[in-house]
Amino acid sequence: MKTIITSDSSCDLSKEQVETYNIYEVPISVILGDNEFKDGVDIHPQDIFDYVKQNKKLPKTAAISAYEYGEFFKSVFEKEGDVKIVHIGLGSKISSSYNNALQASQDFDGKVIVVDGNNLSSGTGLLVLYAAKLAKAGEEAESIAEKVEARVGAVQAGFIIQEVSYLYKGGRCSALALLGANLLRIKPRIQVVEGQMKNVGKPRGKMLPVLKQYVDDILKQYDNPDKSICFVTHSSIEPEIASEIVEYVKSKNVFDEVIETIASSTITSHCGKGTLGILYINDGGKA
Repeated sequence: MKTIITSDSSCDLSKEQVETYNIYEVPISVILGDNEFKDGVDIHPQDIFDYVKQNKKLPKTAAISAYEYGEFFKSVFEKEGDVKIVHIGLGSKISSSYNNALQASQDFDGKVIVVDGNNLSSGTGLLVLYAAKLAKAGEEAESIAEKVEARVGAVQAGFIIQEVSYLYKGGRCSALALLGANLLRIKPRIQVVEGQMKNVGKPRGKMLPVLKQYVDDILKQYDNPDKSICFVTHSSIEPEIASEIVEYVKSKNVFDEVIETIASSTITSHCGKGTLGILYINDGGKA
């Protein structure tokens, strides 16, 4: 039986990847004041930046409900016919979306398998893309889910945050810490550790050299990569910085493919403009 791979809008895959591998995405809700929007449908990252600048407040995001997941899965079956679905979305320690998807899956007689990606952004996207390649090759849904679950713990996902003000507005740092970060030009390093975001460093200085040192540190620390693909994912950082970091990662001659992706409105809502990370699966490609 044919398998369809689904995810949510926070997986940060490109439109080309989604279309090439027939991946279905359900949009997460982004709330600006009293107005609710659907990520990637009627709201985009620039809308987030404009809202925060004008209102001095952060947007909110809302987990996809079990009902919404049920309707989403129904729509996939209506379009694809007699198939099975493997769904990989935001990690269960980051969002209740996973549990809601799991609840909704119970109404489909085993035709929907939900995998906890235990990650976010293109960290999830790496698993979704891997699953989609298996599906395209004709692998069965149960085997795909098993293979994806085996790789979840190997996903290397981390970021350098440029806009510390978003952490302050979101209640994740004090006014004093914000002042100190600005004065010392601190760019927090966030790493996904066992499904949760952890502050693992406070590099200082201009963004470009900080990012190059970050790339060096990551490749040294996580030194058993699946060489097939690496994402450079960012929330609308300056184009020249993005290009230079992409080329810097390529210059390491580690990965067969280095792909630049732009963070969704969901991810941007929490990290602000200019956040950048490199993400890959650190298991030597021996899935």
